[in-house]
Amino acid sequence: MNRKENFTAGFIRENPVFSLYLGLCSTLAITTTLNNAIGMGVVIVVLIMSNVIISLIRNITPSEIRIPVYIVIIATLVKIIQMLIKAYAPSLDSALGVFIPLIVVNCIILGRAEAFASKNGVFDSALDGLGMGLGYTVSIILMSAI
Repeated sequence: MNRKENFTAGFIRENPVFSLYLGLCSTLAITTTLNNAIGMGVVIVVLIMSNVIISLIRNITPSEIRIPVYIVIIATLVKIIQMLIKAYAPSLDSALGVFIPLIVVNCIILGRAEAFASKNGVFDSALDGLGMGLGYTVSIILMSAI
C-alpha cells in the first residue's frame, strides 16, 4: 500500500466508525454537540503520537509484553492531553467528562498500534495515525450534526 492509500484508508475503506465499527460507545455518547465532537478530535493527537512512539520502539519491545507497553504509552499520552484540556479548556473537560480518560482503552488507538505501528516505520505510522484520526473526527462531527 502506498502512502496516499495508507493516509486515505482512515476516511473510507478503513474508517474507524463507519467501516470498522470501532469506538462506537464514545462516538454515540459524545456526539450530542458539535463542540464535544470537535473536542474529542484529540484522538488525532493520541493516534499520531502513540503510533510514532510505538513504531520507534517496535524492534526493542519483547512480543510477550507489547500490549501492556502500548497501553502504558497511550495512557501517558492521554493523561498529558487530559491535563492540558483541564488547564486550557475546562468547559470542554466538564462536557467530555470520563470520555477523555476512556481514550486509553479505545480500540481504535490500540488496534492501530497493534495492526500498523508495530509493523511499519515512523513516517508511515504517523501518516496512518493522522488518517485514522481525521477519519474518526470527521465521523463524529457528521454524527453530531445529525
